[in-house]
Amino acid sequence: DYLVERKIPFVIVGRDNVYEATSFVNLDNVKAGYLGAEHLIKRKNRSIRFFLGDKNFTVNQDRAKGFIQAFNDYHIESELRHIDYGIMNPEFAYEKMKNILEEEAPDALFVSGDQRAIGAYHAIQEKGLKIPRDIAVLGIDNIPLSEYYYPALTTISQSVRKMAEGAIKILDQQLKDPENHKSQRIIFQPKLIIRNST
Repeated sequence: DYLVERKIPFVIVGRDNVYEATSFVNLDNVKAGYLGAEHLIKRKNRSIRFFLGDKNFTVNQDRAKGFIQAFNDYHIESELRHIDYGIMNPEFAYEKMKNILEEEAPDALFVSGDQRAIGAYHAIQEKGLKIPRDIAVLGIDNIPLSEYYYPALTTISQSVRKMAEGAIKILDQQLKDPENHKSQRIIFQPKLIIRNST
């Protein structure tokens, strides 16, 4: 509100529904959720869990929408999909996966955030299970380290660099003509990076 009221130029990165007249750059998070679920479904995985962060965050709600839509489009029974919110860090992912494995292992795990995936890796491997033979694992972010997980993590890339460049371009236009700028919305498409974990 402070920035809007004072007409101070700004761009929101990673969130898209704050103000009608606000410029933002974001990833198509519905598509990211869909792309991940679709990849796992096409690999013949049926029982799939999706680890997400805070349920109140738009990014997580959008990724969940895409995940559910893929199940619907591929006519997979809804009881085979499980969404777990509140997985905020690798430790939470480790504990949650450990508890899940005490009951019944899913065919695949989709983790919103590559760093959180390492916690799940640890729980799976600690149980003596193999990735992807026993459980496929897919992340989101494509952080540089994900290529060096063992096995290398299949992930969905969001180009932070392109998002930053988009935000800078919008800000530059606002600064050059502060009285006459229109809100701009740039949505970047996610890209599936297939490695060895699926």
